[in-house]
Amino acid sequence: MSGYEITALNTLAFPKGKHPKCDLTGVPATVCCETPHITLYYATRQHAEQAWHGIMNKIAPLLAPLRANAGVIGSEEDRAKREYTLNMSKLALVDVCQQEAARFLSAGRHELAIPGAIQAITFLKDIHGDGAMEMVPPYLLLAEANLGLGRFKQADEFLSLANWSVLKNPGCSNAVRSQLHRNFGKLYSAQGKLNEALQELVKDVYCSSLEVGPEHVNTSAGYYYMASVFYTQHRVENALAFYDKVVDIWYKFVASAQSDPSLASVLTPNQLSEGQEMLSFILQTRQKLLGQNHIATGEAKYTLGLLNLVVGNRSGALECVSFAADVYSKHLGPEHPSTRDVMSVLQQLNREPQTGDRTGGSKY
Repeated sequence: MSGYEITALNTLAFPKGKHPKCDLTGVPATVCCETPHITLYYATRQHAEQAWHGIMNKIAPLLAPLRANAGVIGSEEDRAKREYTLNMSKLALVDVCQQEAARFLSAGRHELAIPGAIQAITFLKDIHGDGAMEMVPPYLLLAEANLGLGRFKQADEFLSLANWSVLKNPGCSNAVRSQLHRNFGKLYSAQGKLNEALQELVKDVYCSSLEVGPEHVNTSAGYYYMASVFYTQHRVENALAFYDKVVDIWYKFVASAQSDPSLASVLTPNQLSEGQEMLSFILQTRQKLLGQNHIATGEAKYTLGLLNLVVGNRSGALECVSFAADVYSKHLGPEHPSTRDVMSVLQQLNREPQTGDRTGGSKY
């Protein structure tokens, strides 16, 4: 394929003790991935393909100078400047690696999220050494990827490494602590350790509330995963109450974002995508437990529609808001202020897009 070629490695070509290691797994390599810029080594052809499509196609041209052996010529000041320049370049690539990993995670392509996170860790170890606070985000990305693949042992190992870094750095932010507890909660939930999952998710919500407040969309994910645990425990009323909280938080956000579009820019595309996934699941749960035409179902549909509008999915927004308008009209009547707000949004969606259009209103 264009840009790289994978070939079997001639093990006899390397001196004893100099056999290259796989860039993904650290075990002895059996293949090499040749690019116009650098030759990379992997345990198997599958690992090479995974690494190339996961991150190397983005950063291969920049890797060669970063991996070149540093010369000893020049003054101490020259060497210090070179090291500083290399570290700044590596930090820039760390951002690229983590962004790619997060993008693949958001798309549900967990295998392809792994190479970027591993490469980020490699760069960060070079700069900061083991146990640095900066290594927690890629550890969490690796934990999420392995959790998504059902590899619970590996997920637990990466979360333990992240936890070790947090314990070594007591000044770490509540945002990082929140993400750590959230991932432990998701892992324990997947393993059926529901009480332990709830304990971790309570800590998640607490830390997130300290960082951004209990009504922030970042905190809503903690409520959402707690609701999911309650639902698994057949504590349906508790689950619905926490799902209500999630919908309420997201409604307030998307309604505000319609009046002030700059608010949407504070969230990453991955956060907005997560919001869509949460609201979609809550909608399905309300449809199942409360009925297709229940007012709470209409509320979730309307909130999802407004979020679709925020992210630019007008067709999705139109479908959701049309459905919500019917539900609101049946339950509240056409003259109710909430119904009129929904109808106003629907009328704007049915018109040709106009610059400066803004929508909003109350949910009920």
